[in-house]
Amino acid sequence: MHKNIPQLLTLLNDENFHSGSDLGEKLNLTRSAVWKLIKQLEKLGIEVEVKTKLGYKITHNLEFLDARKIGQYFTVPHKQYLDKIIIFDELPSTNSYLIELAKNDPNYKECICLAESQTAGRGRLGRQWFSPYAKNILLSLLWRFSKEPNELGGLSLAVAIAVIESLERYGIKQDIKLKWPNDVLWQQHKLAGILVEISGENRHAYNTVIGIGLNLNMPKTHSQNIGQPFCDVAEISNATPERNKLTGLLIDQLLTTMEVFQKGSLQPFIEKWRELDVSYGQQVTIITPQEKISGIGRGIDGKGHFLLEDKLGKLHTFVAGEVSLEKNDMIMDF
Repeated sequence: MHKNIPQLLTLLNDENFHSGSDLGEKLNLTRSAVWKLIKQLEKLGIEVEVKTKLGYKITHNLEFLDARKIGQYFTVPHKQYLDKIIIFDELPSTNSYLIELAKNDPNYKECICLAESQTAGRGRLGRQWFSPYAKNILLSLLWRFSKEPNELGGLSLAVAIAVIESLERYGIKQDIKLKWPNDVLWQQHKLAGILVEISGENRHAYNTVIGIGLNLNMPKTHSQNIGQPFCDVAEISNATPERNKLTGLLIDQLLTTMEVFQKGSLQPFIEKWRELDVSYGQQVTIITPQEKISGIGRGIDGKGHFLLEDKLGKLHTFVAGEVSLEKNDMIMDF
């Protein structure tokens, strides 16, 4: 991303038109250079209105991430984490940044990384996670668990519950479901995805990086970049999302989840996960590198493994895989 884009966005983000010459003077650029920056904004997913003799303005104002505003929604026990928030205009990946941070500096036990945009956002199975600039929540949390890796297997399910609970605190409570292992859905459209990565041991403690992508205001014009049914908070609430507020609620709930998981692993979250399981009792297909099997979804076991009953009544247990709801043939993995 060009170094002048953040300043350009700040100038355009006031609901007024700005001429190319005015912008060029403030940015110390030619009008031609300003026009090239405007074209870059469009590639970032930012809609720019252009009018002859008036100039440019952003069609929909942006709410930039602000650590101070985010921290206003932390509960008192979590105010201490405010100085652990790092915000970037652009990163290849918030998860990758924190993995490298923990690798290079073992003193980092907790850190929260946010980005207005990612150039190489990753999902499960190496899939790309697309998001326009300053439209959604791209969040990663570094957390050090004093648990063995096999005890962290259900962490992504607990994180999915944290996303649900932060949405509930925000006011979104209807039609939200979960699809194993960690997709958050609204009316069977993907609203959020989660990626958990575990790195090296440090004195019997393991660094865990939890990445969350939550759609707040995803322009439908970018649906060709996504390739699956999706939705966003703007659509659900029929209002412009309060980005810093929802980010603050999400981080606060995520921190609570980390503290609870440290003490009780997945057990405290199982009941709610089962209540929200979109595939329970439904005809599904699960795909793994070894097999593809259809049957009836039977929820999760105490370790967060997926249970499927085949046509002969035999119960199968899966540690990993992709679940497709056969009713509309959706395969939606982060």
